[in-house]
Amino acid sequence: MTLRLSTLLQDQVILVTGSTRGIGRAIAADLLDHGAIVALHGRDESVVRDVAAQLSDNPARTIPLAADLQEPSAGAALVQSVLERCARIDGLVNNAGAGKAAAFRGMHLETWRATQSLNIESALCAMREAYSAMRKQKSGAIVNIASISAHGPGKWMGADYAASKAAMVSITRSLAFESARFGIRVNAVSPGLIESAMTAVLSDAMRDNLQIPMQRLGQPEDVARAVTFLLSDRAAYITGQVLHVDGGLT
Repeated sequence: MTLRLSTLLQDQVILVTGSTRGIGRAIAADLLDHGAIVALHGRDESVVRDVAAQLSDNPARTIPLAADLQEPSAGAALVQSVLERCARIDGLVNNAGAGKAAAFRGMHLETWRATQSLNIESALCAMREAYSAMRKQKSGAIVNIASISAHGPGKWMGADYAASKAAMVSITRSLAFESARFGIRVNAVSPGLIESAMTAVLSDAMRDNLQIPMQRLGQPEDVARAVTFLLSDRAAYITGQVLHVDGGLT
């Protein structure tokens, strides 16, 4: 019996951080298309509500949440909000994060700490809170959005960003090992160069010089489909893995 895509995640409650634009928005949209109830997150409550209305005309399918994840404890508070609303959480996607190209010689400790706080510490707090709830449920799936920068020199990004994403990969594998016996799966997705505001500045010559085997930048939807797969029962025997979505770049 073939499972219809529209019911792949039917009524699964899934929180996606940083989901008002780019990859996060594409993930939220794809999860909704597959039947999930999605908690959307952004810094501005009005923006989150607007995006929720754009993605679904059924208010019962979306949970708009606002928080500034520069304060790591806000990650745990987001999970708590989902639990208060739905009494369960079936999936968590740690997508929120930021970074920019920066030379190592110009890096300062304050910048380093700000990047780690947003990119890994807020995700850690969200994971810890979700893991506690999922252990009681004896089920759940977590997908962390890492980066190809995690697997070698940052190249296009600063060392602070690359280090935070390498930490994301490490914590993914550590939690996957610990949580497997409770029926919880933890995986990561490492996107390559994806069409976004960050890559919009690349000239045609620069894009050609990237030498991506598939000869194009990825679309946010390319990452979203990978995340949906890892959250679903179709990945029921997959945990502790990192799926590269980079057109063969690495």
